[in-house]
Amino acid sequence: MAGQWILLQCRTEIRTDEGVVIFEGSPHKAKVLYGNLLWTGALALSKFFATSSAAPPVKGRSCLELGAGTGVVGLTLGSMGAEPVFITDNEPELLLLMKKNIEANNLSDRVQTFCLDWADGKSFMQQLPDLVVAADVLYEGDGSMFCHALAKHLRIGAEAYVANHHNPDKCEAICTMVRGAKFHQPDLSPMEHIQIFRLSRPISHNL
Repeated sequence: MAGQWILLQCRTEIRTDEGVVIFEGSPHKAKVLYGNLLWTGALALSKFFATSSAAPPVKGRSCLELGAGTGVVGLTLGSMGAEPVFITDNEPELLLLMKKNIEANNLSDRVQTFCLDWADGKSFMQQLPDLVVAADVLYEGDGSMFCHALAKHLRIGAEAYVANHHNPDKCEAICTMVRGAKFHQPDLSPMEHIQIFRLSRPISHNL
C-alpha cells in the first residue's frame, strides 16, 4: 500500500521551536505530495499562535486545520490546550503521516485526523469549530475551492487564520489588499515573505 510505504519511509524527526515533533514524508513514488513536507507558512503560523500577542487564546477551543499536510499547525494548537483539534487533508498518505505525528506528540486525546476534500461538500464537517487555520494552501488554481471550504466551516463568531508566502495572484482570493503588502526585509525571496490573514464572517443584521 502507498500509505504503508510513506509511513515506513518517513524522514528523521524535526522538532519545531514550539517543541512539536514532526516527521516529514519521503517523496511519493507515484504522485507529487506537497503536504508531506514542512513549509514556511505553517512554521510561521505555529510561531504566531505560540508567541504573538495578536494571536487569540486557543485553550479549550475547538480547531480545524484545512489542508494540514504534516499537521504541524493543528498539533501546535493541541499542545497549547486547544481541543478538540481536527487536522484534515484529502490525501490518504498524508492522513497516515498526520496520525504518526499525533502519536509522536502524545496528542491523540485531543487531536484527530479527518478526510476532508475541498471539492466534495459531502466530506465537510458538520460541527463547526471555534477556530479555523490553514497554511501554505494557496499555490495552485485560483483559490476558489479553498475559499469555499473555508466559508463553509467558518461560523458567525468564529475566526480563521491563513498563512501563505507572498503570492498576490493566489492570495487575492482571500484579501484584495495583498499586492500592497510591505515587508521589513524586502530582499528576501517570496517564499520567505509570509503573510498571515485573519478572517471572520460578518454578522448579518437581517432578521
